Formats: sequence, C-alpha cells, structure tokens
Amino acid sequence: MTRSGFTMTPLGSIVPKILLAVLTLAIFYQLSWHSSDSDPKPTTLGDSAGSKWFQGAVKAPQRGDKDDSPAAELPPPLDYNRTHISYGPTQCMPTFNDKLKHLALARNESCATYAPFPVQESRRVAFASITTGQPAEAYQRAILSQMFHSAVHGTSTHVLCEQLSDGAWNKIAFLLNLVMNEMLKPQDERLEWIMWIDRDAILLDACRPLSNFVPPATPEFDKINLITNNDSWGLNAGVFIFRVNEWSIQLFNTILAFRYFRPDEELILAEQTAMEKIISEEKFKDGVVRVPWYWFNAYPDEGDSVKSYRDGLEPNNLEWFRARKGDFVVHFAGDDGRNRRMPDWLDMLQDLGNVWENGDALRDITSEISSYWNSWKSGSLTDVQITGEPEEDDGETFSALISVHV
Repeated sequence: MTRSGFTMTPLGSIVPKILLAVLTLAIFYQLSWHSSDSDPKPTTLGDSAGSKWFQGAVKAPQRGDKDDSPAAELPPPLDYNRTHISYGPTQCMPTFNDKLKHLALARNESCATYAPFPVQESRRVAFASITTGQPAEAYQRAILSQMFHSAVHGTSTHVLCEQLSDGAWNKIAFLLNLVMNEMLKPQDERLEWIMWIDRDAILLDACRPLSNFVPPATPEFDKINLITNNDSWGLNAGVFIFRVNEWSIQLFNTILAFRYFRPDEELILAEQTAMEKIISEEKFKDGVVRVPWYWFNAYPDEGDSVKSYRDGLEPNNLEWFRARKGDFVVHFAGDDGRNRRMPDWLDMLQDLGNVWENGDALRDITSEISSYWNSWKSGSLTDVQITGEPEEDDGETFSALISVHV
C-alpha cells in the first residue's frame, strides 16, 4: 500500500529489527564492562597471582566512614572456586559464608595497617589439608582458619575429602597428586610453595604471609625444597612447607613406596617415620632445612591453654615452644582432648581479633627468619637458630627469641 508515492512498511516487520538493534547494543556494553573489570588496579596486598580480588579492598570503607548504599553490604568479588578448592565428590570443605568474607576483607585492611612486617605474599603459595569421615566441629573450624588466611591474602586452600590411600599415607598420596597437577601448568602459573597443615592445627595469625617462611628467591637457596621442624620426639610432619618441583615428586613417591620396598623397617608413626628416615638420606638431605618448632608449629600449654594464650603470660612462665600471641599456628598434636579444646581456642581467637592491631603480641619472628636465612647462606647456623630452644639457664638467649610488638 502506498500514499503520496511512499511505500508503507508494515509495523510488524520493523519491531524485530528494533529489538535486534537494542540487543546488539546491550551485548556491546556488557562486553565493554567486563573488559574494563579484567584489568584490576594495584591493591593493598600487591598484584601477586591469586590476589586480584582485592581490587575491591582498595575502596573499602575506612573506620568511621558512613556508607548507607546497598553496594557497601555486598561481599568482595572473590572467585572462591579458585581460592577454596576441595577434591572428591564428598565436598567436605566447610562453608565460607558472607560474614567470613566481610571479616577477611576487614582483616586485610587491619593487617596492612598494624602488622610490623610486610603483609604482601611474595610467592605463589597455598595450604593443603585433608578431612575425611564424619565432619567434626573442631576440625572443620580449624580448616576454616586456613581458608580465612587464604581469603585475607588471596591465595588458596586445597582440601582432600576422599581416601586415595590407607590411613596417614593418604596425606602423602594427596600431596603427590597435588604437586604433579601443578607441574602440568606453565611455570609462571603453578604454585611455588605449599604448606601441609594437619586438620588438628589452627592458624593463629592471618596477617603473616605464608611466603614469609620460605627462603629468598635467589639462586643461593634454589636447592632448598623442604622446610621442617622437630618436636621432642623428632620430626613432626603435621606442619611442613615444600617446594613445588620434581624433587618433591620424588620425595613423596619414595615415602609412599617405603613400606613396600623396606618391609622389615619399623615405622612407628607410619608416613611420618618413613619421611624422617628418607629426608636424612644422601639423596634428599641437602634439600631439607630444619627451623624452630614455634615458627609454624607451636603447641598449646598443657594446663589451661586458652587462658595462657588469651591473657598473654610472661614468656618465662611458658615453655619456649608453647603458642604465644604472634605465633602462626597452634598444633594439638597427640592431644586426646583436642575435639573439646580446639573449639574453646577457636571461640577465644574469634573474640581476640588481630593481635597486631591490639598491640599485645608476645613474639614476632620476622627478624629471626631473616637472620636464619642469612646464617644458612653463610654456613653459620647455630643450634639455637635451628631448634629454637634457648640455651639452658640463659635468660638472655631466650629473650632474644622474643620480640614484643608495642
């Protein structure tokens, strides 16, 4: 149909074209938005791999600021699929809820402000643990303490939920699997160091970066692959740090094979005894260092441990390897009552908050770590530096190990 020489187009044929144009514009603007968000700005914890979600922390409200906008109530934009990773169909990993996400963001700010050491992670690091069987409150909450540290620092926590091998050997099988999977990644994307931490250990200080414990990234330290500590019984394999490389693959393979190729050797503590024997042998011993017990494996007081920690007993009232404010981990190794005692600790720690902000830390090992690696490099490590145990009746030596943060 025409009017005055013009062709009249039916309205029904125009509508689809208009809708298509609107849809095209919408897609264009959506892609533009994602593109701008993929280039995060530097954050308070640096631009190390895995910490990009803290771009939201840069504009986090400061103390005293008022922000009534709905956006202020949203959790930080963390990809928890890459931060908290469980292995196996059971999905045993505890729930990291919105409250914990907000607390992690607040702790990030508090650490950057009050910690007397750099809080940036300088290496690609992670935690690894296992929890199988029926969930127990003590163990689930202990693993949450690892997950909280990962959320604060933008690193990752890896938790196995299944049995890959029998008994405690399951730990070694998992670590072997974890390292081999990482080695399949490009070198600049794979993890560099992993801390194994038993589920009966609680992470105390969410401020100190995990990379604080590893040696400097210089060629002199390239042969160091495993960082261990001893308790009064010898090697404690409940908490240790290892490098992600072929050396670790060989170590874990050898530990797994130990009981089959040396069936006549007694393994009192299963995989721990096997590990202790193997790392003392010629093939592996040069890649292993031993550091003080309390660096990342302090034990709770045998008495009222919650009170000892909370009230900050004077150092000479507490054995040198017992957990103090400022320590990284408290480990309930061999404690038959840990299922009861650990929740009490976790409740207390939740109320305490950041010991560096509170100003009541009793031990700061920052300078001690630096001195250790300098001495290792020069070949002048002392027994006190290796064990952390003060010389008998030498109050000055012990005092040197304790650095009070004011």
